Amino acid sequence: METKHILHLIFSSVLLLTPRLVTGADDDCLPASCGPGEPEIRFPFRITGRQPSQCGFPGFDLSCNKQNRTVIQLPSSQSFTVTKILYVSQVLYIDPEFCQPNRITDFNLTNTPFDFSSVRSYTFYNCSLQSFGFMYPAVPFPCLSSVNYSVIAVRTGLYSPVNMPASCEVMKTIAVPVRWNGDIRAQLELMWFTPYCRSCEMEGRACGLKTDDGGQTVCLGSTRGLPKGAKYGLSIGIGIPALVCIVGLICFGASRVRDNSETQQQRIDRFSIPIIPQPRSTTGLSGATIESYPKTVLGESCRLPKDDGICSICLSDYKPKESLRTIPECNHYFHAECIDEWLKLNATCPVCRNSPENSSLVTPCSSTSSSSSMNSS
Repeated sequence: METKHILHLIFSSVLLLTPRLVTGADDDCLPASCGPGEPEIRFPFRITGRQPSQCGFPGFDLSCNKQNRTVIQLPSSQSFTVTKILYVSQVLYIDPEFCQPNRITDFNLTNTPFDFSSVRSYTFYNCSLQSFGFMYPAVPFPCLSSVNYSVIAVRTGLYSPVNMPASCEVMKTIAVPVRWNGDIRAQLELMWFTPYCRSCEMEGRACGLKTDDGGQTVCLGSTRGLPKGAKYGLSIGIGIPALVCIVGLICFGASRVRDNSETQQQRIDRFSIPIIPQPRSTTGLSGATIESYPKTVLGESCRLPKDDGICSICLSDYKPKESLRTIPECNHYFHAECIDEWLKLNATCPVCRNSPENSSLVTPCSSTSSSSSMNSS
C-alpha cells in the first residue's frame, strides 16, 4: 500500500512539473526572423514568402533584404529598416536613414494600419558655417554636412524661420512619426491599434486570426514559438530530471520517516522499563542519635578538658552558662546549636573528621555527673 502511494506521488508530481503541450496554433505560423539579432516576427506581422498569409494581419507584411535586415515598405514611401518591435505596447520602430543619399523624403502613413497622430513636421536647413552657430532647438546632422556648410533640422513651431540666419537655406519640410521626447535622428515610431493583441501578449499567449477571412483575433494558447519537436524535447528534458529529483526526495522522506519510527519505538521501549525506587541517601545523623550525645552547661571558669576555648564551627569563644555538646568518640566540644546543625548534614566530627555514628552512647547519668563536675569547677 505504501509503495503504491509513493508511485502515485511520483507520477502526479511529474505531470505538474512537465510543460503541457498546447495546440491551437499552426506550426507554419511560428515566430521567425530575418537574421541574428533581428526582431522576432509574429502575428500581426509576417515575413512575405516565408510565412503564409493567415499568419499575419492585412497591411503588416515585412520582408528581408539582401543583408538579412527586416524591412517594411510603406505606401508612397521608400522602404525602411525595422529596428525593434514591442508587441505588448504595439509599437514598431524604424530607422529613418536620413544620412543616406536622397533619404529626406515625404513620410506618408496614409492607407497604412499605423497611427499617424504623433506625426510632427521638421524643416531641414543648409547653413553656411561662416555665419552659423549651433542654436537650440536645432538638431544637427553631421552626416549630411561638409566642411563648408552644416545641415540642421528644426521642428515646426519651435523656431520661427524669420529668426534663422540669412545664410540658412530651406532644403525640405517633412512630416515624420517621432515621439514627443524622441530624437529624429535615431528612430521613428509607428503605432497600431488594430488588431488588438495586447491582452494576449501580456498573458504570454499567442495571438491569431479567429477565421481565415481576416476577421477577429483570438488568443490561441499559453505557449508560442516552439515547434512540436522542441516541445517534446523540452518536456523530456524537464520531465526526466524532475522525476529523478522527486524520486530522490521521496526516498529521502521515506528514510526519515523510517528512522523517526525506529527512534520513537526505542523511546517507548526505554520508558517501558520498570523503575525501581532507590533508597534515600543521607549524609547526616538522625535527631535521636544527635540527642544521645552528652550535653553540658559551661561553668563560670569556662574550662574544658582539652583547654579548647573556641567553638570550631562558629569560631566564637565559649561563655559561662552556654550549652555544649560532646562527640563521644573524640571528646571534642562544640556549641550545642552549632554541632546539632552540623551533624544533621554531616556524620563526621568537624575537627578530626571521625565518624561518631557507631560510637558507644553516653547515658544520661554520666551526662549529669559530667555536668555537675563542670559546674563545680
